[in-house]
Amino acid sequence: MQHQPYYVAIDIAKDSLQVQTQHAAWSVPHSAAGHRQLLERLAALGAVQVVCEASGGYERPLLAMLYQHQIPVSLLNPARVRAFARSEGQQAKTDPLDAALLLRFAQEKHPPLTTAPAPAQEALAAWLDRRAHLSEQLAREKNRLQKSPILVQHAIRAMITFVEDQLADVDHQLRCLIQTEPTLRAQAQILQSVTGIGAVTTWTLLAYLSEIAAPDWQRNQLVALAGLAPWNRDSGQWHGRRSISGGRAKVRRCLYMAAQSAAQHNPVIRDYVQRLIARGKPYKCAIVAAMRKLLIHLQSLLKHHHYELAS
Repeated sequence: MQHQPYYVAIDIAKDSLQVQTQHAAWSVPHSAAGHRQLLERLAALGAVQVVCEASGGYERPLLAMLYQHQIPVSLLNPARVRAFARSEGQQAKTDPLDAALLLRFAQEKHPPLTTAPAPAQEALAAWLDRRAHLSEQLAREKNRLQKSPILVQHAIRAMITFVEDQLADVDHQLRCLIQTEPTLRAQAQILQSVTGIGAVTTWTLLAYLSEIAAPDWQRNQLVALAGLAPWNRDSGQWHGRRSISGGRAKVRRCLYMAAQSAAQHNPVIRDYVQRLIARGKPYKCAIVAAMRKLLIHLQSLLKHHHYELAS
């Protein structure tokens, strides 16, 4: 019989880490000094598997430290953990309670290990996150310009120019990063050979959906990971409408725009969408189906270097 790992649950806050094991609980600062204290305690425990939740970015220094010291770690989806808490009837929420809940979740669900991202992929994701921030800021400033008094419009235009310059610099950084990494450069060339897939979609797939090039990922798994799997909603003789949910929203949003472009300019996708609409499917349903088809074909291109859609 396979032995269960010795789990160490860590609830991450901005300034502290609440640690829970099967036999003890303690807290350390969320700082370099606190990380050293944590390492000493973990070393005394022997072989462990750390479990923690994604915490809006506060988890990154901790994960970097664990990866650096080759300590196995599982990064959990907070929504799954809260659903588990509700199933346990737990309503209260404090750091010690959350750490204990994480430990129970790990002991019952046995979460898989989280693989450390490649440095190039991590940098790509960081620049893309910054690009999203700037794009949102640019849209806000352009909206303000439309209804602001003339007195302040020059200041808004100056901010728009500044943000546009920042966006251009980020795009330059992204292109340089792709060009300096042979693997990313080859994958980007394959992806952009497909009509409808532009630079931003390519960067997004490589940064947030690295599994697209993994040989052991099946297409249905990849579609579900991107949030494009139509889930059944049936009960007895009642059959509800299938719908997509979950998955990686950043990838899904970008693929939606790519599918709309491909539905106009890629003959394979255009014919596919038109056939679905002719059968009575709503336009958005046809586009979601085109997103799935695009994603599956992109995976095939990266795995086997076929170019059926590269037209």
